[in-house]
Amino acid sequence: MNTDYDLDTNTRSFAHTQAEYDRRSEAAAALPGALLDLAYGDHPRQRLDVFSAGPDAPVLVFYRGGYWKAGSKEARRFPALAWHPRGVSWITVNYRLLPDATLSDMVEDARNSLLWIVANADRLGLNASQIHLVGNSAGGHLCAMTVAKDWIDRPKLRSLTGMSGLFDLAPLVHAAPNAWLKLTESSARALSPIHHLPAPDLPVLICCGGNETPAFKWQSLAYTDACRANGNAVKQFESPDKDHFEIIGDVGTPGTPLFSRLERLLGV
Repeated sequence: MNTDYDLDTNTRSFAHTQAEYDRRSEAAAALPGALLDLAYGDHPRQRLDVFSAGPDAPVLVFYRGGYWKAGSKEARRFPALAWHPRGVSWITVNYRLLPDATLSDMVEDARNSLLWIVANADRLGLNASQIHLVGNSAGGHLCAMTVAKDWIDRPKLRSLTGMSGLFDLAPLVHAAPNAWLKLTESSARALSPIHHLPAPDLPVLICCGGNETPAFKWQSLAYTDACRANGNAVKQFESPDKDHFEIIGDVGTPGTPLFSRLERLLGV
């Protein structure tokens, strides 16, 4: 069994990192004008938070990780503290989780949340023509499925950023996470972004931590190669000395390689 996909959430470093994200996210929730727990569907987890920087501002929509079975948007509000002053709106999205929902359900949630954001952009103070998707780990998978060119209802998007994403699910069929994913060879292929690539005109930014396992690094490189062959303008890099959890903080920390690249991508 491939153990490179195992993620240890019991380490002291993980607990410290998550506590810092929680602290910063609590501060972000108090930002003036924050719109929290907006419903894009009927399920209690079909909720999102909006931190608008104005109707002309570019918009970052973030889908967090958690191996499709854990995690919450409440701990991913913190990047708004850095982006809002730079004139960028930040949105963080919840979706249904295993075992009560399937992976297909989560893809549906990610897509429906985006359609809801576009449909309600005016009243939320958002620029529907400047939406950029960002996701880490399982959220990177959902983002990539949401930009897939074979999703016919896909709205116009400006870019995709995948952090430590899972883009080819085939290796997970024979790895520990399949204990909860219950993937088959067929379903893994059907739900793998590497087989559902973006429109060729979509810019793509792919990154992972320098201290991640070879399997997660391979995922980033494989999707990068597939998008490049598809005609996308792709940039890929590793963030030095960061692991799978630490790199999440970079999306909300000015001066880090990820934050700086996003600034250039958004033109701010």
